[in-house]
Formats: sequence, C-alpha cells, structure tokens
Amino acid sequence: MSRTAVVAFGGNALVTDAEHDSIPQQYETVARTASHLADMIEQGWRLVVSHGNGPQVGFILRRSEISQEEVDPVPVDYAVADTQGAIGYMFVKALTNELARRGCSRPVVALVTQSVVELDDPAFGKPTKPIGSFLTEATARSMAETQGWTIMEDAGRGWRRTVASPQPRKILETEAIRTLLDSGAVVVAAGGGGIPVAVQPDGHLVGVEAVVDKDLASGLLAHDLGAEMLLIPTSVPRVAIRFGTPEQRWLDSISVDEARAYIKSGEFGAGSMEPKVAAVADFVATTPGAVGVIGAPEEIRAILEGRSGTRIVAADSTAVLLAVNGTLMRGLRLSPNMAAAGATFVRETTTEPAYRLWTINDDHPAMVRVTDGTGVRVGVEIWSVPPAGLAGILLKEPPGLTIGKVRLDDGTTVLGVIGEPALVEGQREITRHGGWRAYLAAEGISS
Repeated sequence: MSRTAVVAFGGNALVTDAEHDSIPQQYETVARTASHLADMIEQGWRLVVSHGNGPQVGFILRRSEISQEEVDPVPVDYAVADTQGAIGYMFVKALTNELARRGCSRPVVALVTQSVVELDDPAFGKPTKPIGSFLTEATARSMAETQGWTIMEDAGRGWRRTVASPQPRKILETEAIRTLLDSGAVVVAAGGGGIPVAVQPDGHLVGVEAVVDKDLASGLLAHDLGAEMLLIPTSVPRVAIRFGTPEQRWLDSISVDEARAYIKSGEFGAGSMEPKVAAVADFVATTPGAVGVIGAPEEIRAILEGRSGTRIVAADSTAVLLAVNGTLMRGLRLSPNMAAAGATFVRETTTEPAYRLWTINDDHPAMVRVTDGTGVRVGVEIWSVPPAGLAGILLKEPPGLTIGKVRLDDGTTVLGVIGEPALVEGQREITRHGGWRAYLAAEGISS
C-alpha cells in the first residue's frame, strides 16, 4: 500500500554559505538532494516536496530595492510566488533527471500554492519576521517613511524590514495536490510556506504582505493529505537538547508531550529548531498513526530505516516498551509481526553488560541473562507496542523464546524477548558479535 510523505526543505538548505549562493550553485545543492528523494520514491513513497525561500526572497527584494528608481517594487506575496516557480523548477529538473537516470518514469510537477491567513491574526499587530537585506539605520528609516515598512535592528548586524508571520489556516491547492499524487506524480508544493492570501467576504482572494512559516504550512498540508510522515531535513543529523554545551544530548525519539515540554523550557532556538519541532509535534498530534522526523538530508535512507534522525511520535499511555534482538527487528524476516501488532519503532540501543547471545540453527537468536560477569551489551531495538498487540507477537515467536524484563545500558528496564536457558543447549554462541545483525553480516547470512 502506498504511503505519503511530505518532505520540507529549508531555504537555507539550498544556500550552503555566502560563497555559494548563485542560482547554479543552488541547483547543484538541489541535484545532490534529488538522489535521496529518489530513494524514497523507489521505496514506494508518494512524495510531496516543500521548501523554504528566506534567502531567495531576500535576493529578490534586494534587487527590487536597488532598481526602485527604474521599476516598481516587488510585493512580498509576488516574491514568494517568484521563488515557488524558480525553486520548484530546480526540484522538477533535478528529480526528473535523477529518476530518468534510474530508469524510473514518473512525472514531477511544481504547483503554485496559496496559504490562507486571517487578517485579524495577532501576528499582523507585531510584524517580527525580518526579510530582505541588511540596511543602515538611515536607509531603513527612509524606507519605512516612503514605503510604509516596519523595521527592526537585527542582532547587531544592521536594520531590516519586518513583516507578519501569521498562522496558515488552509492550503488552497490541497485537493489538486491529492489528485496529482493519485495520478502518480511527485509534487513540489507549499514553497516558502505558500503565498499568503486572505479570503474576502465575497470569496475573492487578496495577496497579503506577510511570510508564512514553511514548517507550519508543510505540517498543515501533510495533515490534510493524511500523510504517514512529515520529514524536515536540516543541517544536523538529530535534534539536541542543551545544544552547544558539554551536556548536549542528541534525541533519537521523543513523544509529542516531551517535544512540547522541551519547547516550553526553551531548549530549541526560536528562529531555528523550535518551529521545526513545533510543526512536527502538531502534525503527529493531529494525524493518527503518523510519525514526524527531523534529520539530515543525506541520511534520508537511514532515517527511513530508523537509524538516524529524531522521531516525534504520539504518546500512548497504555503502550509498553519492548526490546527486540533478532528477526523482529526492522527489515528482518519477522518484522511484519511488529507492524501487525501496531508497534512503533522508538530507537536503537544496547542492554546492560549482562547478556549472552546464541544462534538457534542460524534461524533466529536467543538472548539469555547471566549473572557470572561474562555478559556483554547486546544491540536491541526498542518498540512501543499496544498491550493488545503484545500477546500476538509472543504467540508468533519460535518455541523457547518468551517475554521478560530486560535492563538497558541507560539503567532503564523494559520488556524484552529473551531465550530460555534450555533452548541454547548445543547451540553456537555468538556473544562476541554483540548483536544479531552484526552476526549475520559477519557470516554473510541473508536476513
């Protein structure tokens, strides 16, 4: 069954630094990204690609400022539309070329997309989103007087124009995007958060001088499409708390409630990681069965396999955590049993050094707890399992395996699949490999 994912790139992801901001250089960055997106398409994902446009809108507005004596200025909503076309063209060309290289025939379509905002949104009373280039205070004040701008000093680097960043309420082209997906197309949409428009009482649309947050718009689109995944590629492999300090800790998987608690405590940068975490948490909270991930674009394949990125999942107060160490792991022979049980992957980790591992006829492993000091840390996956699904997993396990308590390397205790001591009599011990996957790889055994 096809799954739908919305992948939301930031505009800064296309401009790696000030020395690589030309249009050909931006396209080179998109082209490198296309291979990772093509991996998703080959795995059966129906794909919507959205993108930011902050630097690109800034370039357009700066050109407009420089040429204002000769041509009329470009309104913000038109600048957003311009970037949707230009960046959309980059993704269309790069993805079309990459898919053709792989012998995959799939239409790629960029769609001009509008986000409905409300004119009474509180954001319009306090325009705080800086756009455009840095200016001297004198120039900024002159522009404010002649053009009606609101302005602000930006972190000691100069003065800039500010606009409102209202909440997106609806993506007008959602049904058109759904139709394109159903036809087999890859869709580039909601660029720059969508062109901000307001609906007048008579139904007419009017453009709005504002900027819609790309992550919030992408989350709204993903929810309305019923997508199974919202993926936000960023410059780091995972989200971290206490970032940049000696106590920095990368997050593998957190619940919506944990994400919101971290936001409330100010763990994430308000202008950088915080809106990404907030958008993903909102999407997961409102979309049953969905997952949201933040991670590096070059690790998309690993993200899909659960080996990279920070996953935000819906909290289930009744679910139990289960450690699995063999054929129930992702991509292995009995992994469909986990899906049938409604289980959700949480993270990879290891046990405390108190377990030994045997292979049972090279069909599956058996992990046994020992108390004589000869145990090691064994690689396991942690899954969140609804109680109703736990019995089904156990009943489908081979004889001699059961579910008991397993202590992890971080000191926590969860349920886990363990072997009965009698099961391993006469079997080959593989403890030195530290895990079933490592054993399979070392022996060249197909999973």
